Amino acid sequence: MFRVSLRTWLILVPVIAVVVAWQSRHAILTPKNVASLSVVTTLDDDIWEIAWSPDRDRVALLGWEKPAEIHDALSLNTIETIGARQKLIHFAFSPEDGVVAYCKNGKTAEILDRRTGRSIRLDAGNNQPQMVFSPDGTTLATGGYGTKVRLWRVSDGELLREFDAGPVTGGLTPVFSPDGATLAVGNRNSTTTLFEVATSRRRATLEKEYSQGLQFSPDGRSLAVAYVDGSLALWNTADGRLLRERKTSAEELYSVDWSPDGRLLASAGLKGKITLWDPTELTVLREIDGPEWVIGLEFSPDGRSLITAGGSQLQAAGKRSLKVWGIEGSLYTLANRRR
Repeated sequence: MFRVSLRTWLILVPVIAVVVAWQSRHAILTPKNVASLSVVTTLDDDIWEIAWSPDRDRVALLGWEKPAEIHDALSLNTIETIGARQKLIHFAFSPEDGVVAYCKNGKTAEILDRRTGRSIRLDAGNNQPQMVFSPDGTTLATGGYGTKVRLWRVSDGELLREFDAGPVTGGLTPVFSPDGATLAVGNRNSTTTLFEVATSRRRATLEKEYSQGLQFSPDGRSLAVAYVDGSLALWNTADGRLLRERKTSAEELYSVDWSPDGRLLASAGLKGKITLWDPTELTVLREIDGPEWVIGLEFSPDGRSLITAGGSQLQAAGKRSLKVWGIEGSLYTLANRRR
């Protein structure tokens, strides 16, 4: 019979533990394992917006009218601050490393090339001009409170074209499709519109009003939209046809996001659950008790964690925090819990 010496066991056990921990840490979230999600890390802070760097190693955490704090994606340790002593409300990383964009609570946005220090100010025309870079990083779309989204060339700040989402003025949220050919524009006070980026031609209007968060599926075929009435809907991006719609328990849905492989959807909002969905039939896989108000929700770009931000609806009534969710019971989870 084969026997293993004590000395061999003393060597093998730590090695096995490291392998198991690595595999658990690197487990991609799937429909089969989301039942085991639990909080890995908690960061006590009032976070309004979450943005990932293109290299996946950093995440920008932005409070309302505060500088953008850039954190290590794994440890959440602060690496640097962008916009020090400025009151920022939106922030975006460009796919081109070193380039970022941000805006204050006004009508201007700014593109900053951190490699050269060059800054370009854009007269976005709308208040609170939420920004998004195109997938190739050559253009920037700005939304905000108005009826038009504007598209700018990143290299020199030239206005290239406008996308008319009117006539109803509302908070406009622009999102590019993964191939950069389509721009979806959500309107907090009206319908969501799909535009052809190259021509600004209106391709489709989605027949449901009062959208908040919206995201294209990784393959670009579907658009998930979170609505003020607490419902979540999936739309066909080719023709604007409604695919599926589900009502959640939330009073309002604020955020929706796809896992990078498109096998999961997550949604959250006001006075409801953090919900994990199977997008195939839009069925619930897992509902998680969250705080009263969840304003931010993002899958990590590697698909191995989910980040949520929120807390009490009224800031003065209680604390707010950011939570990183991972697979329950992994050695990584046990070793990295921060309450």
